[in-house]
Amino acid sequence: MKIKHLIIGLFATLSLQSAIAQDYPTDYLTPEFHAGRRAAFKEKMSDKGVGIFFASQTRQRSNDTEFQYAQNKNFYYLTGLEEPNAVLLLFKQPVTLLGKTGTEFIFVQNRDPFKELWTGKILGTDGFKAKSKMENVFINDQFNASSISLAGVDSVYTLYRTEGIFAKYQAKPDPLTRMASLVDSLVIASAKPLASKTTLNTLRALRGIKQPEEIALIQKAASISVLGHNDVMRAIKPGMKEFQAQAIMEYHFKNAGSEYPGYNSINGAAENACVLHYITNLKTVKNGDLLLSDCAAEYHGYSADVTRTVPANGKFTEAQKALYEIVLAAQDAGIAACKAGAPFGDIDAASRAVVNAGLIKLGIAANEKEARTYFPHGTSHHLGLDVHDLGPRVLAAGVVVTVEPGIYIPAGSKCDKKWWNIGIRIEDDILITEIGNVNLSKGSPRSVAEIEKMAAQKSIF
Repeated sequence: MKIKHLIIGLFATLSLQSAIAQDYPTDYLTPEFHAGRRAAFKEKMSDKGVGIFFASQTRQRSNDTEFQYAQNKNFYYLTGLEEPNAVLLLFKQPVTLLGKTGTEFIFVQNRDPFKELWTGKILGTDGFKAKSKMENVFINDQFNASSISLAGVDSVYTLYRTEGIFAKYQAKPDPLTRMASLVDSLVIASAKPLASKTTLNTLRALRGIKQPEEIALIQKAASISVLGHNDVMRAIKPGMKEFQAQAIMEYHFKNAGSEYPGYNSINGAAENACVLHYITNLKTVKNGDLLLSDCAAEYHGYSADVTRTVPANGKFTEAQKALYEIVLAAQDAGIAACKAGAPFGDIDAASRAVVNAGLIKLGIAANEKEARTYFPHGTSHHLGLDVHDLGPRVLAAGVVVTVEPGIYIPAGSKCDKKWWNIGIRIEDDILITEIGNVNLSKGSPRSVAEIEKMAAQKSIF
């Protein structure tokens, strides 16, 4: 009877644990992924080198509140930890610290019931050890001059001096600043060279080639972004506010499981579409305006980056259509240039050539130099943990980039007034493969006919 009750109790416990597990997403990066990234970084270090990586600092928003915490992307890439006040040490060869021998050591914040009452559970050593499968996990109080030494080290692989984690004038120094200051003092006292350039180049090479797990998360972020863009196409109408388009967009992001927008949402109508990073989003959208929406979701740390430009009344004017077709052709040319082995700059060159020729043909620009004033930004950037991610200068399978040509003609430009206050950008997220490329955000219409067709459909709002 006791055995029967034990078995019943065991199944009840497992069922409860399973139910709890199902309450939260289960598609995060695995401990094995982060372990693999640490191993890949250590492989690039010198035999006597040490890699030192700090978590991001917390940032005060107002009197007693902080901005929602955002982890340092390199630190997250290597650890999966999303808490502050932590430092990771990586060695090429095993060393002994605090009585433990290994090549990986991490110092994390301690459990604190009072803090957890206000802001939620802290993992502590046991929690992070279970989450990460790392063995050498310590409390950050143990990171001190008596436990850390650079005596046998020949190079320090780190970026801490460029990450803004020192705060000289603090009422109460935080653990992160204390640990970073200690490392800086040890580096100066022992005259150890900082291999910052090598560190950055190594991370650029690693983060630039996405692993299958990362590609799945970027695809998820892109697919969520498409939901928002498509419904804005359906919902847009004269009289709507720019911020209402933003609200529709971000509703779909959150509703589909995105933790945050990947960046500040840009929703600019008419003249505001000619401001590249316009985020005020307050104007009333009028009949005849174009609305440029550059908005995307972030999912489990990975961001998409998608832009669509749509007519407020559902129909492009002849002038808007003429410019839109140039931008679309430029984007097609840029996407075609996304090939493994090609220089990264080929994407911009291909798109820019189309825009230049189109503007000159329409009489908007007299030459390529003048055309550049209407297309002042680059066509592409790497995409991943950061919206403008680290990545190689030669495209390779596993690289994810944006392709985003645009034309922006503010009032007062040296061309016919019929072109004034038209701003157009089309942006998609492109995965480079061995045999070509894949448009991860292709689910949102790009052509004039497709956009006008979707604009005629009914929004959920």
